[in-house]
Amino acid sequence: MINYAYLNARVSILAERLLSEKCLIGLLNQPLNTALAKSGTEWGNLEDLFSDSRVDPIKIEQAWLMRMLADFKILVRPLSGEDRELLMYWFHKRDIANLKTLVRGKIAGLDANAISAQLLELGALTALPIKQLLRTEDVGELLRHLENSPYGHIANQARRVFEREHQLYSLDAAIDRHYLLGFVQRVRTLDDKQRLYLSPLISILMDRFNLLWLLRYRFAYNLSAAETYYLLVPTSYRLNRSLLQDLVELNSLQEVLEHLPEPLYSLLSGTDNTFAVDQLLIREMRRVAELTLKLRSFTLAKVFAYILLREMEMRRVMAIIKGKRLNLKPKDILSAADSTIIA
Repeated sequence: MINYAYLNARVSILAERLLSEKCLIGLLNQPLNTALAKSGTEWGNLEDLFSDSRVDPIKIEQAWLMRMLADFKILVRPLSGEDRELLMYWFHKRDIANLKTLVRGKIAGLDANAISAQLLELGALTALPIKQLLRTEDVGELLRHLENSPYGHIANQARRVFEREHQLYSLDAAIDRHYLLGFVQRVRTLDDKQRLYLSPLISILMDRFNLLWLLRYRFAYNLSAAETYYLLVPTSYRLNRSLLQDLVELNSLQEVLEHLPEPLYSLLSGTDNTFAVDQLLIREMRRVAELTLKLRSFTLAKVFAYILLREMEMRRVMAIIKGKRLNLKPKDILSAADSTIIA
């Protein structure tokens, strides 16, 4: 309980540093370093990186990640057991992002230096043998090299998919699917109280992934119902296993949306494309995370909500930076910022 009291105080302090909606919109209308300075948040040297058009966005993301890593270490230090395992596993999605970067680089025929320049440095928190993976000859060898690592199950499944289909999108989907299966399994090991408070946030998180993947693979890539269902993550949330089996059999985006349960049906009613669906789902996820962060009693859900909001915040800031550098219209930048993928 003492650890939870400490964590509650730490999360409350960190939450005050999140950028407000007003500040994020202000980034569009004034220099980035000026807007961030006025926000009252503690961004340190990041302001200079944001405003220097010569700085590679990868370096900006790396600097932000190091800042978030410091917060993350503070939040997981007092935790133990399944609580700590869940947050550590979520953070390892950075490893998953690096793994997919390695795979894409190998498929594109890039050399080790070119691939390395695109990777995020995670220090002691990485479980990937980056140097050895960079030396592999091709995707098959890379994935075989991982089979005795903590990501062995993911690598094994991904290698089978790649050997069968040789499609990058299938390989990406296999990696993401098995990572998320591991995440859902870890949520199930939590005690009843923690699962209760986490449920609204995990529900919208997983329902978003499943719905977007269903729409994308069924109607953009024209996969069969069976192929699409195989790529989804079975859960007990609103879009459960039984409902997903029914939805993949439908023949259009509109049909899928019409058969969604509440509150997803009301949330997405009237949308006519996957991009708009994603925007609305991300806004709903942000709303649920903000409500979770305001819970009076402390639970693991508050820590996870803060981490999600911090990730979404930086994705939106990065979208604004890239949009301003490309001289896009403010409304187009905001639209892109509201639909950034967080996983």
